[in-house]
Amino acid sequence: MNYSKKVVAEMNLAYAIGTFDGPDAKSFLIGVEKQGPIRRFALDGEPMETVAEGPGGVMTITQVPGRDDQFMATCEFFSPNYGGDTAHIRTYTRAADGSWSSTKLCDLPYVHRFGLLKGADGGLWVIACTIKGACREIKNDWQTPGAVWVARLDEAAETYGDDNQLQLSCLATAQVQNHGFWFAPDRSYALVSTAGGVFRYVPPATADGEWDVACLIVNPTSDICVGDFDGDGVEEILTMSKFHGDTLQVWHATENADEYKCVWTDPEKRNFLHAIWSGELGGEPCAVVGNRKDGRDLLRVSYVDGDYAIEQIDHDFGPANCWVIDDEGTQRIIAANRETNQVALYTVES
Repeated sequence: MNYSKKVVAEMNLAYAIGTFDGPDAKSFLIGVEKQGPIRRFALDGEPMETVAEGPGGVMTITQVPGRDDQFMATCEFFSPNYGGDTAHIRTYTRAADGSWSSTKLCDLPYVHRFGLLKGADGGLWVIACTIKGACREIKNDWQTPGAVWVARLDEAAETYGDDNQLQLSCLATAQVQNHGFWFAPDRSYALVSTAGGVFRYVPPATADGEWDVACLIVNPTSDICVGDFDGDGVEEILTMSKFHGDTLQVWHATENADEYKCVWTDPEKRNFLHAIWSGELGGEPCAVVGNRKDGRDLLRVSYVDGDYAIEQIDHDFGPANCWVIDDEGTQRIIAANRETNQVALYTVES
């Protein structure tokens, strides 16, 4: 495939990416890792507006299902190294006149990834992952593990605030290096990856039901995505190992329920793997991944002639996250190139 690059913004430590289908236009959002704004862009990269000037520390952005005027984002997660004590989730709501307001959904120190899932009854659930529980003044301190927190979102998100926060329940403890998060397109389940492996979380079918939790892969895993890469009708899981690690692997379901085996390991080590997306480019199933050190590459992983292959899209820009959007038939890759303070679009031509 061919890729035509366009730098659409300079943003210091550009990090989080989220799509936002608003009442005025389809668009995407970029948040930064440290102090700084959340900005909105048209699908062709044209800047649209600044949603919020701060506070920054944005790890995750996700639109609220059924709302064309609202998204949520993590805030004030400035670092897993004693930089997330005031981390929380905020709701951003767009008024009819185009102005934005924000309210606090809940305090959750060291919240890193989160998403919104749907139960079989249509109920909306927040699932939020803390990368750790606390931190001493020591770098790379993992003494206090993270957790997975959940809550049913029965009220409009903007009704919550500092004095009326959404009350979360702890679903899983001892989640060391709780970093990776992926949810199904239909929001029926999420995958969470930790030092202990990859776990699937299925929300209850009713408000008072139980979550279904299963361990799919026992291997230290930093980030994950899912796709039927080999076209056999069964979805595989692509992993990055270990935490902020250097190894790409693909895992295939076995004949045993909820059991996966590794079928491919990238022979090349790629320092600080981080950016990850899966879906179709040019009609072909694939993953787009990137690493933040050494080569600092943006890559496409696909299944070609019976084996997995890697194609370089860009080099030496250091993407923290990536996503693919469709603009009336034109596909573009968004890359938040954190290591070079750059937001870039790559137009894809088959």
